[in-house]
Amino acid sequence: MPRRTLLALALALGTLVPALAQELPPLSPAPAEPVQAAPAAPAATAPAALEGVRATLSAPRSAAGPLNLTLTLRSGRSAPVALSVPRDNDQNCVTAPTVRVLRVGTREVVYPPLGAEPRLCAQDLRSDTLGAGETLTYTRTLDLPAGEYMVEGWLAGFADDLRVKVPAQPLRVTVK
Repeated sequence: MPRRTLLALALALGTLVPALAQELPPLSPAPAEPVQAAPAAPAATAPAALEGVRATLSAPRSAAGPLNLTLTLRSGRSAPVALSVPRDNDQNCVTAPTVRVLRVGTREVVYPPLGAEPRLCAQDLRSDTLGAGETLTYTRTLDLPAGEYMVEGWLAGFADDLRVKVPAQPLRVTVK
Protein backbone atom coordinates (compact mmCIF):
# COMPACT_ATOMS: atom_id res chain seq x y z
CA MET A 1 0.00 0.00 0.00
CA PRO A 2 1.46 3.43 -0.85
CA ARG A 3 2.67 5.56 2.02
CA ARG A 4 0.15 8.36 1.26
CA THR A 5 -2.77 5.89 1.45
CA LEU A 6 -1.56 4.58 4.80
CA LEU A 7 -1.21 8.13 6.13
CA ALA A 8 -4.73 9.04 4.97
CA LEU A 9 -6.12 5.88 6.52
CA ALA A 10 -4.37 6.59 9.83
CA LEU A 11 -5.73 10.16 9.90
CA ALA A 12 -9.25 8.95 9.16
CA LEU A 13 -9.09 6.36 11.94
CA GLY A 14 -7.55 8.92 14.29
CA THR A 15 -10.57 11.21 13.90
CA LEU A 16 -13.12 8.39 13.87
CA VAL A 17 -12.09 6.61 17.08
CA PRO A 18 -12.51 9.63 19.41
CA ALA A 19 -15.86 10.44 17.79
CA LEU A 20 -17.09 6.89 18.43
CA ALA A 21 -15.87 7.00 22.01
CA GLN A 22 -17.93 10.13 22.66
CA GLU A 23 -21.09 8.43 21.34
CA LEU A 24 -20.94 5.53 23.79
CA PRO A 25 -23.09 5.82 26.94
CA PRO A 26 -21.27 5.82 30.26
CA LEU A 27 -20.87 2.46 31.97
CA SER A 28 -23.26 1.83 34.85
CA PRO A 29 -22.17 -0.03 37.98
CA ALA A 30 -23.04 -3.72 38.20
CA PRO A 31 -26.25 -4.45 40.11
CA ALA A 32 -25.84 -5.52 43.74
CA GLU A 33 -28.19 -8.49 43.36
CA PRO A 34 -28.05 -11.05 40.55
CA VAL A 35 -30.70 -10.43 37.92
CA GLN A 36 -32.34 -13.36 36.19
CA ALA A 37 -32.40 -13.03 32.45
CA ALA A 38 -35.80 -12.98 30.84
CA PRO A 39 -36.51 -15.93 28.55
CA ALA A 40 -35.64 -15.18 24.97
CA ALA A 41 -38.62 -14.28 22.85
CA PRO A 42 -39.10 -16.28 19.65
CA ALA A 43 -37.97 -14.54 16.48
CA ALA A 44 -40.71 -12.37 15.06
CA THR A 45 -40.37 -13.96 11.63
CA ALA A 46 -40.26 -17.61 12.73
CA PRO A 47 -43.55 -19.39 12.03
CA ALA A 48 -45.37 -20.94 14.95
CA ALA A 49 -46.88 -24.42 15.11
CA LEU A 50 -50.65 -24.54 14.75
CA GLU A 51 -51.69 -26.42 17.89
CA GLY A 52 -54.20 -29.20 17.36
CA VAL A 53 -53.76 -29.38 13.57
CA ARG A 54 -51.94 -32.22 11.79
CA ALA A 55 -50.87 -32.38 8.15
CA THR A 56 -50.56 -35.46 5.94
CA LEU A 57 -48.92 -35.39 2.52
CA SER A 58 -49.99 -38.03 0.00
CA ALA A 59 -49.06 -38.92 -3.57
CA PRO A 60 -48.87 -42.07 -5.66
CA ARG A 61 -45.80 -44.15 -4.80
CA SER A 62 -45.01 -44.36 -8.51
CA ALA A 63 -46.18 -42.01 -11.26
CA ALA A 64 -45.68 -41.70 -15.00
CA GLY A 65 -45.88 -38.02 -15.87
CA PRO A 66 -46.87 -35.20 -13.52
CA LEU A 67 -46.95 -35.99 -9.79
CA ASN A 68 -50.23 -35.17 -8.03
CA LEU A 69 -49.77 -34.15 -4.38
CA THR A 70 -52.42 -33.72 -1.70
CA LEU A 71 -51.86 -32.07 1.68
CA THR A 72 -54.65 -32.86 4.14
CA LEU A 73 -55.07 -30.86 7.34
CA ARG A 74 -56.89 -32.57 10.22
CA SER A 75 -58.17 -30.49 13.10
CA GLY A 76 -58.26 -31.77 16.64
CA ARG A 77 -59.29 -28.34 17.88
CA SER A 78 -62.55 -27.56 19.65
CA ALA A 79 -63.17 -24.41 17.60
CA PRO A 80 -62.79 -23.59 13.90
CA VAL A 81 -59.70 -21.73 12.75
CA ALA A 82 -59.51 -19.25 9.87
CA LEU A 83 -56.53 -19.84 7.57
CA SER A 84 -55.00 -17.37 5.13
CA VAL A 85 -52.48 -18.79 2.69
CA PRO A 86 -50.42 -16.46 0.45
CA ARG A 87 -49.02 -17.25 -2.97
CA ASP A 88 -45.35 -18.21 -2.89
CA ASN A 89 -42.94 -16.51 -5.30
CA ASP A 90 -40.58 -19.52 -5.17
CA GLN A 91 -43.37 -22.09 -5.75
CA ASN A 92 -44.70 -20.95 -9.16
CA CYS A 93 -47.23 -18.68 -7.42
CA VAL A 94 -49.09 -21.63 -5.84
CA THR A 95 -50.76 -21.07 -2.46
CA ALA A 96 -50.52 -24.53 -0.90
CA PRO A 97 -49.01 -26.93 -0.24
CA THR A 98 -45.48 -25.60 -0.14
CA VAL A 99 -43.07 -28.34 -1.21
CA ARG A 100 -39.40 -29.16 -1.53
CA VAL A 101 -38.25 -32.09 -3.67
CA LEU A 102 -34.88 -33.79 -3.13
CA ARG A 103 -33.26 -36.38 -5.40
CA VAL A 104 -32.78 -39.59 -3.40
CA GLY A 105 -29.14 -40.47 -2.76
CA THR A 106 -27.77 -36.99 -3.50
CA ARG A 107 -29.96 -34.59 -1.46
CA GLU A 108 -29.92 -32.36 -4.58
CA VAL A 109 -32.85 -29.93 -4.42
CA VAL A 110 -34.86 -30.47 -7.59
CA TYR A 111 -37.80 -28.21 -6.67
CA PRO A 112 -37.99 -25.31 -6.12
CA PRO A 113 -35.16 -24.79 -8.56
CA LEU A 114 -32.22 -23.05 -6.90
CA GLY A 115 -31.04 -19.93 -8.69
CA ALA A 116 -34.21 -19.66 -10.78
CA GLU A 117 -35.38 -16.26 -11.94
CA PRO A 118 -37.42 -14.58 -9.20
CA ARG A 119 -41.14 -14.49 -9.82
CA LEU A 120 -43.59 -11.86 -8.64
CA CYS A 121 -47.00 -13.28 -7.77
CA ALA A 122 -50.24 -11.56 -6.93
CA GLN A 123 -50.25 -10.99 -3.21
CA ASP A 124 -53.80 -12.20 -2.66
CA LEU A 125 -54.53 -14.70 0.10
CA ARG A 126 -56.51 -17.91 -0.14
CA SER A 127 -58.90 -17.91 2.81
CA ASP A 128 -60.24 -21.16 4.25
CA THR A 129 -61.86 -22.22 7.51
CA LEU A 130 -60.79 -25.47 9.12
CA GLY A 131 -63.73 -26.54 11.24
CA ALA A 132 -63.39 -28.24 14.61
CA GLY A 133 -62.69 -31.94 14.02
CA GLU A 134 -62.80 -31.49 10.23
CA THR A 135 -60.32 -31.91 7.36
CA LEU A 136 -59.23 -29.54 4.62
CA THR A 137 -57.24 -30.50 1.52
CA TYR A 138 -54.88 -28.64 -0.78
CA THR A 139 -53.65 -30.17 -4.04
CA ARG A 140 -50.99 -29.41 -6.59
CA THR A 141 -49.22 -31.02 -9.51
CA LEU A 142 -45.45 -31.13 -10.01
CA ASP A 143 -43.82 -31.95 -13.33
CA LEU A 144 -40.59 -33.74 -12.40
CA PRO A 145 -38.07 -35.59 -14.58
CA ALA A 146 -37.81 -39.36 -14.15
CA GLY A 147 -36.13 -40.37 -10.89
CA GLU A 148 -36.47 -41.23 -7.19
CA TYR A 149 -37.44 -38.32 -4.92
CA MET A 150 -38.19 -37.36 -1.34
CA VAL A 151 -41.02 -34.84 -1.28
CA GLU A 152 -41.41 -32.59 1.76
CA GLY A 153 -44.65 -30.67 2.12
CA TRP A 154 -46.24 -28.21 4.53
CA LEU A 155 -48.84 -25.49 4.87
CA ALA A 156 -47.35 -22.03 5.33
CA GLY A 157 -49.71 -19.18 6.07
CA PHE A 158 -51.55 -17.34 8.81
CA ALA A 159 -53.94 -18.59 11.52
CA ASP A 160 -55.12 -17.01 14.75
CA ASP A 161 -53.29 -13.80 13.66
CA LEU A 162 -49.97 -15.67 13.68
CA ARG A 163 -47.67 -16.83 10.93
CA VAL A 164 -47.85 -20.65 11.06
CA LYS A 165 -46.26 -23.69 9.47
CA VAL A 166 -47.88 -27.13 9.59
CA PRO A 167 -45.38 -29.73 8.30
CA ALA A 168 -46.22 -33.21 6.99
CA GLN A 169 -44.14 -36.37 6.96
CA PRO A 170 -41.98 -36.55 3.78
CA LEU A 171 -42.81 -39.05 1.04
CA ARG A 172 -40.60 -41.14 -1.22
CA VAL A 173 -41.86 -41.30 -4.79
CA THR A 174 -40.70 -42.60 -8.16
CA VAL A 175 -41.39 -40.67 -11.35
CA LYS A 176 -41.06 -42.74 -14.53
